[in-house]
Amino acid sequence: MHPKKSVHGGDFFKAIGEDFASIELHQDVISADVLDAWYPPAPGVITKIRENLEWLITTSPPTHSEGLKETLAEKRGIAKENILLGSGTSSLMFWALPKLLNPEDDVLILDPSYGEYVHIAQNVIGCKVTRFELPLGSFELDTDELIKAVAGKKMAILVNPNSPTGRAASRKELQAVIQAHPETLFWVDETYIDFYSNASGESQSLESLVSELPNLIVSKSMSKYYALSGLRLGCLVASEEYVSEWELFSPPWAVGMMAQIAGIEALKDEQHYWERSRETAGLRNRMARQLEELGLEVFPSVTNFLLCRLPANHAQELCDFAAERKIYLRNCDSMSPRFKNDTVRIAVKNADANRLIVSAIAEFLA
Repeated sequence: MHPKKSVHGGDFFKAIGEDFASIELHQDVISADVLDAWYPPAPGVITKIRENLEWLITTSPPTHSEGLKETLAEKRGIAKENILLGSGTSSLMFWALPKLLNPEDDVLILDPSYGEYVHIAQNVIGCKVTRFELPLGSFELDTDELIKAVAGKKMAILVNPNSPTGRAASRKELQAVIQAHPETLFWVDETYIDFYSNASGESQSLESLVSELPNLIVSKSMSKYYALSGLRLGCLVASEEYVSEWELFSPPWAVGMMAQIAGIEALKDEQHYWERSRETAGLRNRMARQLEELGLEVFPSVTNFLLCRLPANHAQELCDFAAERKIYLRNCDSMSPRFKNDTVRIAVKNADANRLIVSAIAEFLA
């Protein structure tokens, strides 16, 4: 019997209550088991929603999010005909992947990686899943080896930068992989790409290549970098042929009113997010040094999270210990069968929260 759902973070809701009856308790919880932004969205997002809240709640949104699509196309330098919007990339994955894959297709997926992809391919669709194992000592992607491994696969699913590792391959490297296998579909999840682009000083996204690489589909989220996780907003960027076909099955009002407005306002304020990503890098690097001083092996990251290997196989015990202090960390066992209760992923939060996280880990290891 296949599991009906993939394993995710979000255990912090146990301290709040999923009925939101004690919603104020969120102020006392550190939700480092999910990768939501520690900072608020752009000021224009909050202002526009706050000033028009009642109308936004009671009014149906533009049917096919045309204003958001045009803003996204303009800001990203891509054609709106290459964009399919939806209520978060998770819903788009469940919607699109079964249209692209058949049972028994061979799908290559990085290991470790975001667990929902293995779940959909293997348990929902019934594909054969080939795990491309990243080396446990570095988790660095060897694109030459990847080119060899992709041969004969129906699809390769690449999360870049990868979760839970925080490692990334450059746009140039992945373009070479995709061009080497025009017969294979490439689904590239770029949920954390903006952190990487800002760190490298140039865009590392593949989205502008979809018109020349018809076997490329890019999954884009506005949850993490844009601090809009609660509004559920994402898109697929693909060839006009794919998008035109998918739009026949895309329901009206797929993106809610507040999400459309928030997306437009967020895209207008690149400076706000650039500054927050720089702060995030500083907070991440400081926490990495502190965790290394405690004896953890901390892997290099270009994102808003860190992957850490413990000196002993006590990842779940650490997570339970921290949860008693209302600090929630992610045991990575569900992301790879090669993890053996020895690895945790920690989201970067603000300085005070990061201090409490490090303090709890120090107390556990003492």
